[in-house]
Order: sequence, then C-alpha cells, then structure tokens
Amino acid sequence: MSFYNDFSYEQLRDLNVFLVRMEERTMHLHHDMEVGIVLEGTTLIEVSGTQHRLWRGDLYLVNPMEPHRFLSSGCGDGLLLIAQISPQLVARIFPGAMNLRYGEGTSLRPVFPQSSAQYARMAEMLMELGMVFFARNVGYEFRCLGCIGEIYALLHTHLPVTVLRGEDDLPQRERADRLLSIIAYIEENYQRKLLLREIAQREHLSLTYLSHFFKDMLGLSFQEYLRERRFEHACHLVETTDQRILEISLVCGFSDVRYLTKLFDEHFGCTPTAYRQKKRVSRRKKPVSLGCIQSFFSPEDSVRLLALHRARCGERVQQARMDWRIGLSAAGGEEHVVHNAL
Repeated sequence: MSFYNDFSYEQLRDLNVFLVRMEERTMHLHHDMEVGIVLEGTTLIEVSGTQHRLWRGDLYLVNPMEPHRFLSSGCGDGLLLIAQISPQLVARIFPGAMNLRYGEGTSLRPVFPQSSAQYARMAEMLMELGMVFFARNVGYEFRCLGCIGEIYALLHTHLPVTVLRGEDDLPQRERADRLLSIIAYIEENYQRKLLLREIAQREHLSLTYLSHFFKDMLGLSFQEYLRERRFEHACHLVETTDQRILEISLVCGFSDVRYLTKLFDEHFGCTPTAYRQKKRVSRRKKPVSLGCIQSFFSPEDSVRLLALHRARCGERVQQARMDWRIGLSAAGGEEHVVHNAL
C-alpha cells in the first residue's frame, strides 16, 4: 500500500518515484523497499523508533514493512528523490527478493561514503531512474528495470543481507497487513469520534493487545497517531482552502478549536490564520500534498530539477574524492570521509 497514490503511474505498478520537498510526514509503512537521496537541505527520518538525521547528499534505505516517518529537522525542509520499489518487481527475476532485508541501519553514509565509487554509482543510478521515470519516453520501462537491477546489486554487494525464511516472514507480514488495515480504517473515519475500543472490536482483539500492538508497530499510541493524522489534514485545509478555522477543526475531528490552535502554536509558533497567510505566499512557488507538510513536483519540474542536480553531482563527487585523497595523504594514510558531495 502506497501513501503517494496520487503520483503513481500505471505503466510500472511496482515502482513509484517522487521528487518531494519534505518537512514532515506521518508514521507509515508499505510493502515496498524505499531508497532515497537528499539533494538539498536536511531531513530527519525515524525508522522503527530510531531517528536519523540526513544531510545533503546522504543516501537512505527503508526495508519493506518498516514503520517510518519524516520529522521537522529544525533546519528547514529537504529536497528528496525517493524510489519505492516493490520486491515483486525484482522477484520475477530473483524469486528470493521478497524475503531480502538489508542491514546497517537507515542512513547508508557508513557504507556509501560520498568519496567512494559505490556512492557515486548509487547516486547516479537513483538520478538516472528518476530522470527516466519522469520523462517516460518510449521504452522507459526497460531503462527503469536496468537502474533497479543496478541499485539492488549495489545494496547486495555492500550491505549485510538477511534472507527471511517463509515461516519467519509470515507473522511479520500478517502484523503489517493488520496495521495497514487499521490505518486505512482510521483514514476513513478520523473526522468523527473514534475510539480504540471500536477498532479492537472490528479486529476481534482485546483493548490491551491492540494498544501494545499499535505502540510496538508505530512507536506511537493510538491517540497520538490519530491526533497527528487529524492535525495533518487540518494543516492541508488551512493552507489550501478558505474555510473558517472553526469549520476545519470540526471537519478534522477536533471538538474544540482552541485545541487545534494550541497544536499550531506548538508546531509552528503561530495561529492557524497566520500559518495560512505564510503558506499562501510559498504556495506560489511549490505544489502542496495532503498527508503532511510535503510538496511534490510535477514530472516536468522533476526532470528539470534532476538534470540540474545530476550535473552538479558529477562535479561534487569528483571534488569529494580529491578532498578525500588530500585528507588521506595529510593523515599519513588514515582515512577521512568527506560528506556533502551533492
């Protein structure tokens, strides 16, 4: 299940690629492997309860069905190129792909330092995948598959790999599928009063079990997650409509507009009205997406921006390698990793 359905393409149903300016994104999970690169700025990603700060040029990886979210970094937003690749796409050639899990954490910086050849190749393949995917010229599907094969080969070569046995993976998949079902139900019913008891009855689970299940899977309580989703929808309506703040509060499931105002003050240091005025200015410069504080770019704008970053990438990777060699020589052979190649 993808949470970016508005930006999916029918030609390759097992692949989604996005260029997105990310500030925040609620906790979510999907059956796809997610690999991305920070092209500008910085971002903070939390995976299975552990936070990782990603800087310009950093690569990251999220395994299938790993709960993750993007948090405000406190340093503005980051421009990310993200590829969500379904293992089913690779399993047609390599049947074991469905059970592959790659180690070494979320940030790939330790294994793909920006002065290394494998980093340059991975960054190139991700940007090539993005360019081809967004341009969608004749035969682009074959070129996408070539990039995906190279990405998997690089991960398989440089990261520790765990191959789940069928009996090991089944409980994880069942739990993940149940969580996806619960999240979908919340998304359909967040506008009204929604209690954990209702979901427990629907799923035929005890309240205690469901409460622990939710916390274990997402790192958030049910109420915390529900509040996040309601607030994200409220932010979207405040930014993109002229509805009164009271109306938005009610339609998003908040019974008291003062509580919504308090959340805006905690998150943005301003009232909902001030937030609307601020965002109305920035909306003229970039598109907006429901689901949190994130802005997707059109395929045309994505091609243009990726071409610019791709040209810069080659120059900066070469400079990073030169700086790395100078640092290595000055240290008498001791390795110094240089970041921010992009």
